Amino acid sequence: MKNIYIKLGAIAMILLFSSSCKKFLKEEVYTQYDPQSFLQNEQGINSVLNAAYSNMEVTSNMRELMYTLNEFPGDIMWEWGGSFANSAILYMSFNWDPQQGFLRSAWTNFYVSIRNANSLLDNIDNVTSISADKVKEFKAEARFIRAEDYYSLWQLFGPVPLTTTTDSLSLQPSRPTDDEFNTFITTEFQAAAADLPTTQALYGKATKGAALALLAEYYLNSHQWQQAADFNKQVMDLNLYSLYTGDIANQFAVQNEQNSSVVFTSPALTTLHGNLYMPHAFPPNYPIQSNWINYGAQICVYNNWVQTYNPSDKRLQWFLFNYTDVNGKYHNLLNPADPGKAVRCFKYVPDPNAISESNGNDVPVIRYAEVLLNRSEALNELNGPNQESIDLLNQIRERAGVPQYSLSDFSSKEALRDSLLQERGWEFVAEGKRRMDLIRQGKLISRAQARGATDAKDYMTRYPIPLNEISANPNLQQNPGY
Repeated sequence: MKNIYIKLGAIAMILLFSSSCKKFLKEEVYTQYDPQSFLQNEQGINSVLNAAYSNMEVTSNMRELMYTLNEFPGDIMWEWGGSFANSAILYMSFNWDPQQGFLRSAWTNFYVSIRNANSLLDNIDNVTSISADKVKEFKAEARFIRAEDYYSLWQLFGPVPLTTTTDSLSLQPSRPTDDEFNTFITTEFQAAAADLPTTQALYGKATKGAALALLAEYYLNSHQWQQAADFNKQVMDLNLYSLYTGDIANQFAVQNEQNSSVVFTSPALTTLHGNLYMPHAFPPNYPIQSNWINYGAQICVYNNWVQTYNPSDKRLQWFLFNYTDVNGKYHNLLNPADPGKAVRCFKYVPDPNAISESNGNDVPVIRYAEVLLNRSEALNELNGPNQESIDLLNQIRERAGVPQYSLSDFSSKEALRDSLLQERGWEFVAEGKRRMDLIRQGKLISRAQARGATDAKDYMTRYPIPLNEISANPNLQQNPGY
């Protein structure tokens, strides 16, 4: 069962915490959230957790989080058309500023999720109606959500204020140091991993493997190579995950989404937090079903990127290169003069039961392929080219049907690093991974400048803290350059 959203009326109360009123208002509150009474059974606890998941997941804000903020600054994906183009161009050209609404939304959503997780952690030890083991598991789930929220914020803004309780809320928190933030997030993920189950009855909930894999990814992105190698190995040693071996063209289709290649996912439903990607990927006048929609805003892949794939690469099946439109006109999307302008990624195979823009394709947050490539990269950074790194990389290439590498193909750490970055682009296209991969390897700004984004500057590997947060908090220091 993929739906982790338990549809309880109480969720509305979770999402609308009431603040205390001034005495002169004398207003009686009828729907105030009282955690001491609300968090006394599994139904109430799950409502709080579901609210926290809801604001954490990329499907709740998919176009902005995955593509605008994490793909368009990179070297693989771009956008044209529709009113959305006015916003997208700012991120493709590195002309964003602290007043951008997408940055405010990301900041707010993650902190709302953190607040809900904190509320549960503040009060769940008082619960007596469920077993101590179950309480421990719920606490681990809340700590996982909170850690994932802070990790997501770190990827966008760097270390952000750490709010860990709702009991004594500071309205003007300061930013932690890099070391303080690192200690917090690694401790949180490790504590969550220790008490989370290896599998969950409801698909999409946090597991031990998810906590270990995301911690390992954080270690990689923060250049803590030994820890990254070690924790990715822990995920591998769980023996729960494997590479997808079915028809690669349909790997991300609705019917294949629950498989052992997915370590953690962001569930999508046609009725709640739907996957909104495909309406942005359909080219102009593409023949769609009557229950689908095609937006004017078009998310594309740079044609020169697609042309770097080996011709025998099975992953080329993820792309639409040509089509005949509803008027019977043939389009070659590799032709820059074609009205469609560029190749499209159809990795998220259109859901036959979509409701307008909402498709039911889950969005993997981390897959086993990334675990393998993460360990391969970490080992290369530690030791230079080595046989295990090559073997891990070749697992991905073998599944893709492309020639295998030999250790002798790489004369330096830099050479293997470049090949790993290229492989990651081929494998994780359209999954919101490219910006962090380029930042980690010191190539975001140079790649942007090479494709014509002349306003890209070295400090722009971090986004600015939203201006409204800076204005409201004199203790909140802006990122350099903004």
